[in-house]
Amino acid sequence: MNVILIMNDTLRYDHVGANGNPWISTPNLDAFAAEAAVFDNNHLCSFPTVPNRHEMMKGRHGNPFQAWRPLEWGAMTLPKALRLAGYETMFIHDTPHLANFGYGFDRPFSGWEFVRGNEADRWRTDYFSELQVPGGGKFTWDQQATHEYRNYRHMRREEDQCVARVMSAACEWLDHNAGHEKFFLWIDSFDPHEPWDPPQHYVDMYDPGYEGEKITWPSFGEVADKFSAAEQRNVKALYAGEVTLMDRWIGRVLEKIDDLGLREKTAVIIMSDHGFDFFEHGYVGKRAIYPEVVRTVQMVRLPDGAGAGSRVSQLTQHPDFAPSVFDLTGVDVPEGMDIQGRSWVPLLSGGGYEARTATVSGNGPSYFDARSPFAAALAGRFTGWSPLQVTDGRWWLVDNADPGMRELYDVDADPDTQVNLYGQEPDHYARLHAELISFLEQSQAPDIAIKLFRDGPDGIDPKQGAAVFAPGMFPDGVPMNTVRPGNVVRQD
Repeated sequence: MNVILIMNDTLRYDHVGANGNPWISTPNLDAFAAEAAVFDNNHLCSFPTVPNRHEMMKGRHGNPFQAWRPLEWGAMTLPKALRLAGYETMFIHDTPHLANFGYGFDRPFSGWEFVRGNEADRWRTDYFSELQVPGGGKFTWDQQATHEYRNYRHMRREEDQCVARVMSAACEWLDHNAGHEKFFLWIDSFDPHEPWDPPQHYVDMYDPGYEGEKITWPSFGEVADKFSAAEQRNVKALYAGEVTLMDRWIGRVLEKIDDLGLREKTAVIIMSDHGFDFFEHGYVGKRAIYPEVVRTVQMVRLPDGAGAGSRVSQLTQHPDFAPSVFDLTGVDVPEGMDIQGRSWVPLLSGGGYEARTATVSGNGPSYFDARSPFAAALAGRFTGWSPLQVTDGRWWLVDNADPGMRELYDVDADPDTQVNLYGQEPDHYARLHAELISFLEQSQAPDIAIKLFRDGPDGIDPKQGAAVFAPGMFPDGVPMNTVRPGNVVRQD
């Protein structure tokens, strides 16, 4: 069986028509959903982009100790295992964080193609003397605007957009590789990640006539009050336009699969890694706390039609991707890979499945690996331990080392998470808190993380969070911000 993954960064679950959105046009995703199994409770585990891809490739929980760091040299991963089992494996992406700084997520594949120019990709160096960006604390930061302008100023047509070039590259690859006995194609589209700059006609579908500042990358934080009602509406329209643009070009890939006669022997999986906060709770950005970010898109279409048209309510997470693909392909999990996720294939085929009682999501304590490229910039800027989110599907706990910052919601009765019931439902808190501690222990989290959430922050030096996770992460002793000659083309 062939397998095609289409990963869409920052695609929010409830911004897809098939998931109940009434105002954003996603006709291709909606049609695909009708032929697929749609997962309604696929929750992020690690967060954001880079930690998420680690756990998808390895099938292991990254949260809460998977730092933002390169893929380890020699790591056994899903694409490497498939390649060694005779699969032709290909990675087509425009996600700069997976390629820049020698992060090496291309190494396990037979081949790879990096489509240049999205977000902070260090691609163009065009000179310009002045750049105007929106003021008032609304734009994320001037340097980011510089990157964006340099990379996007040459895009004149829709076909020049990154998502269009990624999906077109995937179609071309399929044209030349459909004859392989078996293949695994990972398409990683950074859209609809910010900046949101779709062609204007897509924006006009949702907010025609807007004459204010176009804020393609809003500032993150509790800054909703900095935006007027018109600006908030336009920010949402920019994102919606990006989603519809993405949907159109995903449709090209789905059409190509049919044109080449691949549907009957190819599993197609469409996913996202996390969502986005659009002014909910007064916040703009991404916090792995509330459903807007934690719930993700996952749709699976199998060649035999198993699960077609169904809605899967069981709790699943991104570490389940690798064991599920092993299950679909019949490739044995390599010795030593130590999978922690669980295959969701039985949920579609009617086999036995050990249901989760809860999921844990987050990005762990506020730290990066001490040897990551970001460590120096973050030194001395500790702002507090990040919360972790725990849910059984109904009760939604935002657990924090600081009891005064804990939150508990009944999302069946309160889907917008507006009524904090922490302190009123001690039994539900105790049960979910116990699930968190169990998860940390089973995931072999560092003692500092377990102690922090079990006993509280007393006696823990916050600065430990910047270094305690580094030992043993890189056995050969090479600093994580060291770029080895040729490492972006080496295949391990």
